[in-house]
Amino acid sequence: MTDLPRASMTRSYGSPRRLCLLFLLDALVVSCRADPNTLTVAGTVEIREVQLAPLTSGRLVLLLKDEGDTVRAGDTIAVLEQPGLSALIEQRRAQASAAESRTAEIAAAQADSARAATDLERARRLLANGGISQQQYDAAVTAATVAAARLRAVRAGPSEVRAAGAAVAAARAILDQLILIAPADGIVLTRYAERGEAIGVGMPVVSIGVVHRPWIRAYVGERFIARVKVGQDVRVRVDAYPDTTFAGRVSEIAPRAEFTPRAALTERERADLVFGIKISIDAASGRLKAGMPVEVDLPLLP
Repeated sequence: MTDLPRASMTRSYGSPRRLCLLFLLDALVVSCRADPNTLTVAGTVEIREVQLAPLTSGRLVLLLKDEGDTVRAGDTIAVLEQPGLSALIEQRRAQASAAESRTAEIAAAQADSARAATDLERARRLLANGGISQQQYDAAVTAATVAAARLRAVRAGPSEVRAAGAAVAAARAILDQLILIAPADGIVLTRYAERGEAIGVGMPVVSIGVVHRPWIRAYVGERFIARVKVGQDVRVRVDAYPDTTFAGRVSEIAPRAEFTPRAALTERERADLVFGIKISIDAASGRLKAGMPVEVDLPLLP
């Protein structure tokens, strides 16, 4: 287009900005006339982000993934260490073994106590018949008392075994928490720490984007929100794939409007109220990337 026609159009319609607005309004009117029961809104592709953080403190000694790397569920992402933890586990294992070895001692004490009780009962009958002396009977009483006392002393063994086993399990749980595992397939988005850094409880080491389950954030005007419901099927169009539409559904509608302050709503400003909606994509096969602009066709309810 030459400069003369552009100047002529500017004189006829006003400023170039006004001209662009008129073209947009004309396009919107044509779109609405094409299908008044379908609302087309703009949206953005989002992905879920998972931050991996340990539940115990330690020093980062191994970082196996960097930003941009693809990960699979179950992959080891990072390894931390706690000085002295291995020695503590070995100590508690030894205590557990010692406690378990007392099981045989308990069985022997039970047998000795039962035998001493039987001997005492026999000695009591013999003493009544004059078969043994009082000194022999007293010796049987002493033997039964000693065996019973020994049995009471070693009966704490089972509780010691359980306590020692629980101590080993607790130490092993700490060791397991020092290894960060990818919870799902995705891509490492951000690395927050470097090798050698001290990592506190809950401090993220990396964040993983779950790219295979994208969703769309879009906004619907206040006057249309009553004609949209959760579970409603929608169609999604992307400039990168002009010949393809993606099936989706409305999975969430925000309970609160945005953008316009509640305290100063005029009739004109009420038209600016929008509600955020979340749209889940059924199958995108990894083609939708975070940040992509999309258009969503929402069939309006009666």
